[in-house]
Amino acid sequence: MRLFVYCLLLLPIGMAQATPQFTQAECQMLNEQRLEIRRQLRQPYNPDHGQQLQARLKELEQLLKQHCRKPVKNPPVVVVPVQQP
Repeated sequence: MRLFVYCLLLLPIGMAQATPQFTQAECQMLNEQRLEIRRQLRQPYNPDHGQQLQARLKELEQLLKQHCRKPVKNPPVVVVPVQQP
Protein backbone atom coordinates (compact mmCIF):
# COMPACT_ATOMS: atom_id res chain seq x y z
CA MET A 1 0.00 0.00 0.00
CA ARG A 2 2.82 2.40 0.81
CA LEU A 3 4.43 1.69 -2.54
CA PHE A 4 1.18 2.54 -4.31
CA VAL A 5 0.85 5.88 -2.47
CA TYR A 6 4.51 6.66 -3.11
CA CYS A 7 4.05 6.04 -6.84
CA LEU A 8 0.99 8.29 -6.92
CA LEU A 9 2.96 11.06 -5.25
CA LEU A 10 5.80 10.79 -7.76
CA LEU A 11 3.55 10.65 -10.83
CA PRO A 12 3.06 14.44 -11.14
CA ILE A 13 6.80 15.00 -10.75
CA GLY A 14 7.58 12.65 -13.63
CA MET A 15 4.92 14.23 -15.80
CA ALA A 16 6.31 17.72 -15.20
CA GLN A 17 9.76 16.61 -16.31
CA ALA A 18 8.35 15.14 -19.52
CA THR A 19 7.16 18.56 -20.72
CA PRO A 20 9.25 19.63 -23.71
CA GLN A 21 11.42 22.62 -22.96
CA PHE A 22 11.69 25.67 -25.22
CA THR A 23 14.98 27.09 -26.40
CA GLN A 24 16.66 29.92 -24.51
CA ALA A 25 15.73 32.33 -27.30
CA GLU A 26 12.06 31.33 -27.16
CA CYS A 27 12.00 31.70 -23.38
CA GLN A 28 13.66 35.09 -23.61
CA MET A 29 11.09 36.23 -26.19
CA LEU A 30 8.20 35.05 -23.98
CA ASN A 31 9.69 36.82 -20.98
CA GLU A 32 10.09 40.06 -22.98
CA GLN A 33 6.42 39.82 -24.01
CA ARG A 34 5.47 39.29 -20.36
CA LEU A 35 7.43 42.35 -19.29
CA GLU A 36 5.83 44.43 -22.07
CA ILE A 37 2.33 43.42 -20.96
CA ARG A 38 3.18 44.29 -17.36
CA ARG A 39 4.38 47.69 -18.59
CA GLN A 40 1.09 48.17 -20.46
CA LEU A 41 -0.89 47.25 -17.36
CA ARG A 42 0.74 50.16 -15.53
CA GLN A 43 -0.69 52.54 -18.17
CA PRO A 44 -4.34 53.66 -18.45
CA TYR A 45 -6.53 51.18 -20.33
CA ASN A 46 -10.22 50.40 -20.79
CA PRO A 47 -11.79 47.34 -19.08
CA ASP A 48 -11.89 45.18 -22.25
CA HIS A 49 -8.25 45.85 -23.08
CA GLY A 50 -7.31 45.20 -19.44
CA GLN A 51 -9.00 41.79 -19.53
CA GLN A 52 -7.17 40.91 -22.74
CA LEU A 53 -3.85 41.95 -21.21
CA GLN A 54 -4.53 39.95 -18.04
CA ALA A 55 -5.48 36.85 -20.07
CA ARG A 56 -2.34 37.10 -22.21
CA LEU A 57 -0.18 37.66 -19.13
CA LYS A 58 -1.63 34.54 -17.50
CA GLU A 59 -1.02 32.54 -20.69
CA LEU A 60 2.60 33.71 -20.93
CA GLU A 61 3.26 32.92 -17.28
CA GLN A 62 1.89 29.40 -17.77
CA LEU A 63 4.09 28.86 -20.84
CA LEU A 64 7.16 30.11 -19.00
CA LYS A 65 6.38 27.94 -15.98
CA GLN A 66 5.84 24.78 -18.04
CA HIS A 67 8.37 25.10 -20.84
CA CYS A 68 11.17 27.31 -19.52
CA ARG A 69 12.27 25.58 -16.33
CA LYS A 70 15.43 24.35 -18.03
CA PRO A 71 15.56 25.92 -21.50
CA VAL A 72 17.76 24.20 -24.06
CA LYS A 73 20.55 26.08 -25.82
CA ASN A 74 19.91 24.67 -29.26
CA PRO A 75 16.74 23.06 -30.55
CA PRO A 76 16.98 19.36 -31.35
CA VAL A 77 17.73 18.59 -34.98
CA VAL A 78 14.96 16.70 -36.73
CA VAL A 79 16.13 14.50 -39.59
CA VAL A 80 13.52 13.88 -42.25
CA PRO A 81 14.19 10.83 -44.45
CA VAL A 82 14.19 11.53 -48.18
CA GLN A 83 12.50 8.98 -50.37
CA GLN A 84 14.32 8.04 -53.53
CA PRO A 85 12.19 7.59 -56.70
